[in-house]
Amino acid sequence: MCLVRAAAIAAGAAVLFVAWPGSAWAADGPLPLQAVQAVQAVHVAIQQRFALADDLATWGRTDHWATPDELAAAGQGDCEDLAIAKYFALRAAGVPDDRLRLAYAHLRIGDSHEVVRAHMVLAYLPPGAEALILDSLVVDVRPVSRRPDLDVLLSFNAEGIWPGLARGLPVREPGRLVSWQRLLDRVAAAE
Repeated sequence: MCLVRAAAIAAGAAVLFVAWPGSAWAADGPLPLQAVQAVQAVHVAIQQRFALADDLATWGRTDHWATPDELAAAGQGDCEDLAIAKYFALRAAGVPDDRLRLAYAHLRIGDSHEVVRAHMVLAYLPPGAEALILDSLVVDVRPVSRRPDLDVLLSFNAEGIWPGLARGLPVREPGRLVSWQRLLDRVAAAE
């Protein structure tokens, strides 16, 4: 499955691929408005298209990372599935891999943030600017500084694994995350 097809399936709208010039992703200065609009458009499209449901209800097991094809067939998925769909949609829209990270985090819930649960979001890391968080539990895209309830433990993409949302070279190979490597293998096999 090519990335464009994966993104079209994930987002359910081919319109996402026509309005975002590649130059929007290449800028090293202030974050271009087109880039923010594209990130928000993908986030909203996927949020609206897919219901949020846990893996047990969707896949009959406690942990499954869905490819965009699998998510489209099921019509629902958990936080990992929606974050992965956003990742592939933005990659297909021309966002360089080094700007996108799936982020494994602890989400603190409740008025005093005393309850902690595992959670996954997508982070967009524009050069020279604060990371933007695309979260299946939040309607809008927010800078990480506006997410005090989220403690990012590690982030990863097809290039590697980083502590938190650290910039620079990855500290581990992406294959060290077995669920991620299996998903990438399934996506590649479907192409």
